[in-house]
Amino acid sequence: MVAAGSTVLRAENMVQAWPAALLAFSLLANFVSPVLAYAVLLAYSGAGIVVLKPPLRRLRAGDLVVVASSAALSALLTARFALTEHNPSLPSMLFVAVAGVIEEMFFRGILLEREGVLMQAFYFALAHLALRDPISLVLSALLAPHYLLLGVTLGATASKKGFHLSAVFHVLYNVLSTQHMLAASPATLAAVVAADAVALLLVLVYFYSCSNRKPHKRILPGNCL
Repeated sequence: MVAAGSTVLRAENMVQAWPAALLAFSLLANFVSPVLAYAVLLAYSGAGIVVLKPPLRRLRAGDLVVVASSAALSALLTARFALTEHNPSLPSMLFVAVAGVIEEMFFRGILLEREGVLMQAFYFALAHLALRDPISLVLSALLAPHYLLLGVTLGATASKKGFHLSAVFHVLYNVLSTQHMLAASPATLAAVVAADAVALLLVLVYFYSCSNRKPHKRILPGNCL
């Protein structure tokens, strides 16, 4: 009995170490190696998911269609603002696909249940700040509304069905987004945010319009209600 209690305590302490895991990921991704950063995040997230066992609900065909359509729409609506076509290599596309899955494991598999949709989206946006130099920091900060909305969309999806479905959205979005290079302009930023808002609206309408539970019941962590 004591051993079981000690195991639960150690597991809880490990899960509560997520701020350190996020900080390590950010520092490694910016100053050392993105591959190493995602390897560390994968190790932590995998262990955390084993402990927390977040719910993974059965998916329907409609769930996949709506999520895939929303991701494709969000990624492709901004293509008209592209500076040029981009033909990424297969390893590059595999990397962004795997990165999307790992991020879903951490942000939607671990943080979502603990912090709620809005706060995990905030940390998701924070993790995408580029800290290497002032110019990169400013440019990535301008994209913070995009990552915040994307994080809310992914969180709303995962809170309804599980992080495995939000991972489908994230992987497809990442792969499609690598197909073009966007111009750094206010018009582009506005288009990206508008596309994100459309994707969020589609997800909310599909997953929550017929539900007896109101959307805001899933937006905040349980202890905030």
